[in-house]
Amino acid sequence: MGEPLITSHDRILGLFPHPDDESLGAGILLQQATKAGASLRLVFLTSGEGNAWPQRVLDRKLFLKDEDRRRFAFRRKQEVARALKTLGLPETAATFLDLPDTGLATLLMASGETLLQRVEAVVEAFRPTLVLAPLLADRHPDHNATAVLACALQARWGFRLWAYATHAAVASEVQGVTVAGTPREQEAKAEAIAAHRSQLVFRRRFHMGFARLPDRFFPITAPPPRSRVEAWLRGQKLEVAFTLAPGLRSFRAPILTVVTLDEKLLGFKVCLGHNRRPLPEGAEWEERKLSPHRHRGQVVLRLPAPPQLAFVKVSRPFFLYDENGFVSILQG
Repeated sequence: MGEPLITSHDRILGLFPHPDDESLGAGILLQQATKAGASLRLVFLTSGEGNAWPQRVLDRKLFLKDEDRRRFAFRRKQEVARALKTLGLPETAATFLDLPDTGLATLLMASGETLLQRVEAVVEAFRPTLVLAPLLADRHPDHNATAVLACALQARWGFRLWAYATHAAVASEVQGVTVAGTPREQEAKAEAIAAHRSQLVFRRRFHMGFARLPDRFFPITAPPPRSRVEAWLRGQKLEVAFTLAPGLRSFRAPILTVVTLDEKLLGFKVCLGHNRRPLPEGAEWEERKLSPHRHRGQVVLRLPAPPQLAFVKVSRPFFLYDENGFVSILQG
Protein backbone atom coordinates (compact mmCIF):
# COMPACT_ATOMS: atom_id res chain seq x y z
CA MET A 1 0.00 0.00 0.00
CA GLY A 2 1.18 3.53 -0.76
CA GLU A 3 1.40 6.39 1.66
CA PRO A 4 -1.93 7.97 2.64
CA LEU A 5 -2.91 11.17 0.86
CA ILE A 6 -3.68 12.94 4.13
CA THR A 7 -2.08 12.44 7.55
CA SER A 8 -2.40 13.98 11.00
CA HIS A 9 0.55 16.24 10.14
CA ASP A 10 -1.35 17.99 7.37
CA ARG A 11 -2.82 21.44 7.74
CA ILE A 12 -5.46 21.88 5.05
CA LEU A 13 -6.80 25.27 4.03
CA GLY A 14 -9.80 25.41 1.72
CA LEU A 15 -10.30 28.57 -0.33
CA PHE A 16 -13.96 28.58 -1.35
CA PRO A 17 -15.54 31.50 -3.24
CA HIS A 18 -19.06 30.63 -2.02
CA PRO A 19 -20.90 28.52 0.52
CA ASP A 20 -21.52 25.06 -1.04
CA ASP A 21 -18.16 24.91 -2.85
CA GLU A 22 -16.75 22.97 0.11
CA SER A 23 -19.28 20.16 -0.36
CA LEU A 24 -19.21 20.14 -4.17
CA GLY A 25 -15.43 20.21 -4.47
CA ALA A 26 -14.11 18.48 -1.37
CA GLY A 27 -16.97 16.74 0.44
CA ILE A 28 -15.12 13.42 0.69
CA LEU A 29 -11.62 14.78 1.27
CA LEU A 30 -12.80 16.88 4.21
CA GLN A 31 -14.32 13.81 5.86
CA GLN A 32 -11.18 11.75 5.38
CA ALA A 33 -8.94 14.58 6.58
CA THR A 34 -11.02 14.89 9.76
CA LYS A 35 -10.72 11.14 10.41
CA ALA A 36 -6.97 11.31 9.79
CA GLY A 37 -6.60 14.03 12.43
CA ALA A 38 -5.48 16.75 10.04
CA SER A 39 -6.05 20.40 10.95
CA LEU A 40 -8.67 22.12 8.81
CA ARG A 41 -9.55 25.73 8.05
CA LEU A 42 -12.24 26.55 5.49
CA VAL A 43 -12.19 30.11 4.21
CA PHE A 44 -15.30 31.37 2.41
CA LEU A 45 -14.39 34.51 0.53
CA THR A 46 -18.03 35.54 0.08
CA SER A 47 -21.24 34.65 1.88
CA GLY A 48 -23.14 33.94 -1.33
CA GLU A 49 -25.57 36.82 -0.96
CA GLY A 50 -25.38 37.73 -4.65
CA ASN A 51 -27.31 34.70 -5.92
CA ALA A 52 -30.49 36.72 -6.11
CA TRP A 53 -32.97 34.57 -8.05
CA PRO A 54 -33.19 31.71 -5.52
CA GLN A 55 -33.75 34.32 -2.82
CA ARG A 56 -36.52 35.94 -4.83
CA VAL A 57 -38.27 32.57 -5.11
CA LEU A 58 -37.75 31.59 -1.48
CA ASP A 59 -38.77 35.00 -0.11
CA ARG A 60 -41.45 35.56 -2.77
CA LYS A 61 -40.04 39.02 -3.27
CA LEU A 62 -39.00 40.49 -6.62
CA PHE A 63 -37.10 43.57 -5.47
CA LEU A 64 -34.36 42.93 -2.93
CA LYS A 65 -32.87 45.43 -0.51
CA ASP A 66 -29.59 45.35 1.36
CA GLU A 67 -31.31 43.90 4.42
CA ASP A 68 -32.67 41.07 2.24
CA ARG A 69 -29.19 40.25 1.01
CA ARG A 70 -27.82 40.28 4.54
CA ARG A 71 -30.57 37.87 5.58
CA PHE A 72 -29.75 35.60 2.65
CA ALA A 73 -26.06 35.66 3.58
CA PHE A 74 -27.02 34.57 7.10
CA ARG A 75 -29.13 31.77 5.63
CA ARG A 76 -26.23 30.54 3.52
CA LYS A 77 -23.91 30.56 6.54
CA GLN A 78 -26.44 28.39 8.37
CA GLU A 79 -26.44 26.03 5.40
CA VAL A 80 -22.64 25.79 5.68
CA ALA A 81 -22.96 24.92 9.37
CA ARG A 82 -25.39 22.08 8.56
CA ALA A 83 -23.17 20.82 5.74
CA LEU A 84 -20.05 20.83 7.93
CA LYS A 85 -21.88 18.93 10.68
CA THR A 86 -22.83 16.29 8.11
CA LEU A 87 -19.19 16.04 7.02
CA GLY A 88 -18.00 15.70 10.62
CA LEU A 89 -16.44 19.17 10.93
CA PRO A 90 -17.15 21.73 13.64
CA GLU A 91 -18.81 24.99 12.65
CA THR A 92 -15.72 26.78 14.01
CA ALA A 93 -13.66 25.38 11.09
CA ALA A 94 -15.29 27.99 8.83
CA THR A 95 -14.09 31.56 8.38
CA PHE A 96 -16.11 34.07 6.34
CA LEU A 97 -14.36 37.08 4.82
CA ASP A 98 -17.72 38.54 3.67
CA LEU A 99 -16.30 39.91 0.43
CA PRO A 100 -18.92 40.86 -2.20
CA ASP A 101 -20.47 37.89 -3.97
CA THR A 102 -20.02 38.15 -7.78
CA GLY A 103 -17.56 40.97 -7.05
CA LEU A 104 -14.23 39.19 -6.50
CA ALA A 105 -13.04 39.80 -10.06
CA THR A 106 -13.83 43.50 -9.70
CA LEU A 107 -11.89 43.64 -6.43
CA LEU A 108 -8.99 41.81 -8.05
CA MET A 109 -8.79 44.51 -10.72
CA ALA A 110 -9.29 47.48 -8.40
CA SER A 111 -7.11 46.44 -5.45
CA GLY A 112 -5.46 43.08 -6.07
CA GLU A 113 -2.74 43.39 -3.45
CA THR A 114 -5.20 44.50 -0.75
CA LEU A 115 -7.45 41.55 -1.55
CA LEU A 116 -4.46 39.22 -1.50
CA GLN A 117 -3.41 40.52 1.90
CA ARG A 118 -6.86 39.76 3.34
CA VAL A 119 -6.46 36.11 2.41
CA GLU A 120 -2.74 36.02 3.18
CA ALA A 121 -3.46 36.96 6.79
CA VAL A 122 -5.30 33.66 7.18
CA VAL A 123 -2.48 31.76 5.47
CA GLU A 124 0.11 33.37 7.74
CA ALA A 125 -1.87 32.49 10.85
CA PHE A 126 -2.75 28.92 9.83
CA ARG A 127 0.44 27.90 7.94
CA PRO A 128 -1.16 25.29 5.64
CA THR A 129 0.66 22.36 4.08
CA LEU A 130 -2.10 21.90 1.49
CA VAL A 131 -4.48 24.45 -0.03
CA LEU A 132 -7.65 23.63 -1.97
CA ALA A 133 -8.85 26.17 -4.55
CA PRO A 134 -10.80 26.38 -7.82
CA LEU A 135 -9.15 25.91 -11.19
CA LEU A 136 -7.81 28.94 -13.05
CA ALA A 137 -9.89 27.68 -16.00
CA ASP A 138 -13.15 27.86 -14.01
CA ARG A 139 -15.63 30.04 -15.90
CA HIS A 140 -17.24 31.64 -12.84
CA PRO A 141 -15.42 34.97 -12.32
CA ASP A 142 -15.44 34.58 -8.52
CA HIS A 143 -13.86 31.16 -8.89
CA ASN A 144 -11.10 32.07 -11.32
CA ALA A 145 -10.31 35.20 -9.28
CA THR A 146 -9.93 32.96 -6.21
CA ALA A 147 -7.62 30.70 -8.23
CA VAL A 148 -5.39 33.68 -9.06
CA LEU A 149 -5.17 34.52 -5.35
CA ALA A 150 -4.25 30.90 -4.57
CA CYS A 151 -1.46 30.92 -7.17
CA ALA A 152 -0.07 34.19 -5.82
CA LEU A 153 -0.13 32.82 -2.28
CA GLN A 154 1.61 29.62 -3.35
CA ALA A 155 4.36 31.69 -5.00
CA ARG A 156 4.95 33.42 -1.65
CA TRP A 157 4.41 30.51 0.78
CA GLY A 158 5.26 27.33 -1.15
CA PHE A 159 2.45 25.03 0.01
CA ARG A 160 0.94 22.16 -2.03
CA LEU A 161 -1.99 23.34 -4.12
CA TRP A 162 -4.85 21.15 -5.33
CA ALA A 163 -7.62 22.54 -7.53
CA TYR A 164 -11.19 21.32 -7.80
CA ALA A 165 -13.33 21.67 -10.94
CA THR A 166 -16.77 23.21 -10.48
CA HIS A 167 -17.60 25.24 -13.60
CA ALA A 168 -14.88 23.83 -15.83
CA ALA A 169 -13.97 20.68 -17.69
CA VAL A 170 -10.37 19.46 -17.68
CA ALA A 171 -8.42 18.08 -20.64
CA SER A 172 -8.42 14.27 -20.56
CA GLU A 173 -4.63 14.00 -20.58
CA VAL A 174 -4.29 15.92 -17.30
CA GLN A 175 -3.36 13.68 -14.38
CA GLY A 176 -5.33 14.35 -11.21
CA VAL A 177 -5.83 12.98 -7.73
CA THR A 178 -9.01 10.98 -7.13
CA VAL A 179 -10.33 10.76 -3.59
CA ALA A 180 -12.90 7.97 -3.56
CA GLY A 181 -15.22 7.64 -0.61
CA THR A 182 -16.80 4.73 1.17
CA PRO A 183 -20.57 4.36 0.63
CA ARG A 184 -21.14 6.21 3.90
CA GLU A 185 -18.76 9.04 2.94
CA GLN A 186 -20.44 9.34 -0.45
CA GLU A 187 -23.82 9.50 1.28
CA ALA A 188 -22.56 12.19 3.66
CA LYS A 189 -21.27 14.21 0.70
CA ALA A 190 -24.74 14.03 -0.88
CA GLU A 191 -26.35 15.12 2.41
CA ALA A 192 -23.92 18.03 2.71
CA ILE A 193 -24.71 19.22 -0.81
CA ALA A 194 -28.43 18.93 -0.07
CA ALA A 195 -27.94 21.01 3.09
CA HIS A 196 -27.42 24.00 0.78
CA ARG A 197 -31.15 24.07 0.07
CA SER A 198 -31.20 27.57 -1.35
CA GLN A 199 -28.90 26.45 -4.17
CA LEU A 200 -31.18 23.62 -5.23
CA VAL A 201 -34.05 25.91 -6.22
CA PHE A 202 -32.87 26.22 -9.84
CA ARG A 203 -29.82 23.97 -10.15
CA ARG A 204 -30.68 20.81 -8.26
CA ARG A 205 -29.49 18.50 -11.05
CA PHE A 206 -26.17 20.34 -11.37
CA HIS A 207 -25.46 20.29 -7.63
CA MET A 208 -26.65 16.78 -6.89
CA GLY A 209 -24.64 15.51 -9.86
CA PHE A 210 -21.52 16.05 -7.71
CA ALA A 211 -23.01 13.78 -5.02
CA ARG A 212 -22.40 10.68 -7.15
CA LEU A 213 -18.79 11.53 -7.97
CA PRO A 214 -15.52 11.09 -6.08
CA ASP A 215 -13.57 14.23 -5.27
CA ARG A 216 -11.13 15.06 -8.06
CA PHE A 217 -8.21 17.46 -7.76
CA PHE A 218 -5.91 18.76 -10.49
CA PRO A 219 -2.96 21.12 -10.96
CA ILE A 220 -4.49 24.58 -10.68
CA THR A 221 -3.20 25.42 -14.17
CA ALA A 222 -4.94 22.41 -15.79
CA PRO A 223 -6.35 23.51 -19.18
CA PRO A 224 -9.84 22.83 -20.52
CA PRO A 225 -10.30 20.17 -23.26
CA ARG A 226 -9.87 22.88 -25.88
CA SER A 227 -7.71 25.87 -25.00
CA ARG A 228 -8.89 28.97 -26.85
CA VAL A 229 -6.31 31.34 -25.37
CA GLU A 230 -2.53 31.05 -25.46
CA ALA A 231 -0.07 33.47 -23.91
CA TRP A 232 3.68 33.98 -23.58
CA LEU A 233 5.68 36.19 -21.24
CA ARG A 234 9.21 37.31 -22.16
CA GLY A 235 10.54 40.00 -19.88
CA GLN A 236 8.12 42.91 -20.17
CA LYS A 237 6.56 41.60 -23.36
CA LEU A 238 3.23 39.79 -23.04
CA GLU A 239 1.89 38.04 -26.17
CA VAL A 240 -1.69 36.72 -26.31
CA ALA A 241 -3.38 34.78 -29.12
CA PHE A 242 -7.04 33.71 -29.01
CA THR A 243 -9.71 32.04 -31.11
CA LEU A 244 -13.19 32.31 -29.61
CA ALA A 245 -16.18 30.14 -30.46
CA PRO A 246 -19.15 31.51 -32.40
CA GLY A 247 -22.38 31.88 -30.45
CA LEU A 248 -24.51 34.32 -28.51
CA ARG A 249 -21.40 36.12 -27.29
CA SER A 250 -20.27 36.92 -30.83
CA PHE A 251 -21.87 40.37 -30.84
CA ARG A 252 -19.78 41.40 -27.82
CA ALA A 253 -16.24 42.71 -28.02
CA PRO A 254 -13.63 40.55 -26.25
CA ILE A 255 -12.19 41.80 -22.97
CA LEU A 256 -8.53 41.15 -22.18
CA THR A 257 -7.86 40.78 -18.44
CA VAL A 258 -4.28 40.72 -17.18
CA VAL A 259 -3.10 40.13 -13.60
CA THR A 260 0.61 40.29 -12.78
CA LEU A 261 2.51 39.21 -9.70
CA ASP A 262 5.85 40.61 -8.62
CA GLU A 263 6.19 42.51 -5.37
CA LYS A 264 2.46 43.20 -5.62
CA LEU A 265 -0.55 41.64 -7.26
CA LEU A 266 -1.90 44.05 -9.88
CA GLY A 267 -4.61 43.73 -12.50
CA PHE A 268 -6.21 45.58 -15.38
CA LYS A 269 -8.66 44.90 -18.19
CA VAL A 270 -9.08 46.43 -21.61
CA CYS A 271 -11.66 46.03 -24.36
CA LEU A 272 -10.03 44.80 -27.56
CA GLY A 273 -12.78 46.32 -29.67
CA HIS A 274 -12.02 49.97 -28.88
CA ASN A 275 -9.63 52.23 -26.95
CA ARG A 276 -12.03 53.63 -24.39
CA ARG A 277 -10.30 51.97 -21.46
CA PRO A 278 -6.63 52.97 -21.44
CA LEU A 279 -3.77 50.72 -20.47
CA PRO A 280 -2.19 51.27 -17.05
CA GLU A 281 0.60 53.79 -16.79
CA GLY A 282 3.82 52.46 -18.29
CA ALA A 283 2.11 49.81 -20.45
CA GLU A 284 1.74 50.15 -24.21
CA TRP A 285 0.56 48.21 -27.24
CA GLU A 286 3.21 46.79 -29.54
CA GLU A 287 0.82 44.89 -31.79
CA ARG A 288 -2.92 44.34 -32.03
CA LYS A 289 -4.43 42.24 -34.82
CA LEU A 290 -8.13 41.33 -34.74
CA SER A 291 -10.31 39.50 -37.24
CA PRO A 292 -13.25 41.51 -38.70
CA HIS A 293 -15.67 39.95 -36.19
CA ARG A 294 -13.09 40.12 -33.36
CA HIS A 295 -13.41 36.42 -32.51
CA ARG A 296 -9.76 35.80 -33.38
CA GLY A 297 -6.75 37.92 -32.63
CA GLN A 298 -3.18 38.35 -31.53
CA VAL A 299 -1.98 41.17 -29.30
CA VAL A 300 1.40 42.11 -27.86
CA LEU A 301 1.70 44.32 -24.80
CA ARG A 302 4.75 45.84 -23.19
CA LEU A 303 4.11 45.83 -19.44
CA PRO A 304 5.51 48.50 -17.10
CA ALA A 305 7.94 45.96 -15.57
CA PRO A 306 8.78 42.27 -16.06
CA PRO A 307 6.53 40.34 -13.64
CA GLN A 308 7.36 37.07 -11.91
CA LEU A 309 4.06 35.58 -13.02
CA ALA A 310 1.13 36.69 -15.17
CA PHE A 311 -2.46 35.54 -15.61
CA VAL A 312 -4.43 36.24 -18.77
CA LYS A 313 -8.12 35.89 -19.62
CA VAL A 314 -9.93 36.73 -22.87
CA SER A 315 -13.68 36.63 -22.56
CA ARG A 316 -16.76 38.24 -24.09
CA PRO A 317 -19.10 39.18 -21.22
CA PHE A 318 -22.53 37.56 -21.26
CA PHE A 319 -24.61 37.19 -18.09
CA LEU A 320 -22.54 35.96 -15.13
CA TYR A 321 -20.11 33.38 -16.48
CA ASP A 322 -16.86 34.03 -18.29
CA GLU A 323 -16.27 32.49 -21.67
CA ASN A 324 -12.82 31.39 -20.56
CA GLY A 325 -10.99 31.28 -17.28
CA PHE A 326 -7.40 32.41 -16.71
CA VAL A 327 -4.21 31.11 -18.29
CA SER A 328 -1.08 31.25 -16.12
CA ILE A 329 2.26 32.27 -17.65
CA LEU A 330 5.73 32.10 -16.13
CA GLN A 331 8.68 34.15 -17.26
CA GLY A 332 10.67 32.51 -20.02
